[in-house]
Amino acid sequence: MLAGVWLGADLLASEPGSPSTVVPAVAPNSTTGTVTSTTATSTTSTTTTSTTTSLPPSTTIFVPYATGRFQAATTAPGPAVGVIPYVEYSVATEEGSGIDPDELAAFVDETLADPRSWIGGGRLGFRRVPEGGRFTVVVATPATVDELCRPLNTAGRYSCGRNGYVALNLDRWNGATDTWPASLEEYRRYLVNHEVGHYVGGQHVPCPGPGQLAPVMQQQTIDLDGCLPNGWPYP
Repeated sequence: MLAGVWLGADLLASEPGSPSTVVPAVAPNSTTGTVTSTTATSTTSTTTTSTTTSLPPSTTIFVPYATGRFQAATTAPGPAVGVIPYVEYSVATEEGSGIDPDELAAFVDETLADPRSWIGGGRLGFRRVPEGGRFTVVVATPATVDELCRPLNTAGRYSCGRNGYVALNLDRWNGATDTWPASLEEYRRYLVNHEVGHYVGGQHVPCPGPGQLAPVMQQQTIDLDGCLPNGWPYP
């Protein structure tokens, strides 16, 4: 099992990314458009622990949705998961994308609540909120993702975690990549966990060796480099 990566700073790097410090694979752990807000009320978790980790001050810059119209998830969030400090997030989709925001919210909630995700390190938790969280997970067309991710160049192909968004490229969401050898569901888990990982301090890491599981912070959309596909920080 490969350990997840935990570092003490928000990196907010894109999927292709600019050059970044590489850490070992086993490091310890509105221009136009509208947003429809949900009226759901989040539920407080009763989970307690004596070990917590403080997130760095947020460097999130909440910018308007760049193009198109977005629809926020309207389903009530489930219980907060993991331990304090909770990372609060919202979920929305670009109208016309064909992605139902409530279905996306259910997938993201399920992913981040899985013990193989970032809560598996026992250092933080997640809680979905209607709006105003640390980031909003959005699935959007390539052109919109490019706008949301600027000044990083996502080239109509990649996704990013920055500017208040975990912006997921619609083409990748629907079809993964030509070189992805596993299921589409596993790729979607990877996209969510990888880009959220940037918001909780994850840096890009290389493949640790041929035939080994890829760390979730490896840029698996670009190249598996001999590693096996993996969507989880703590598989």
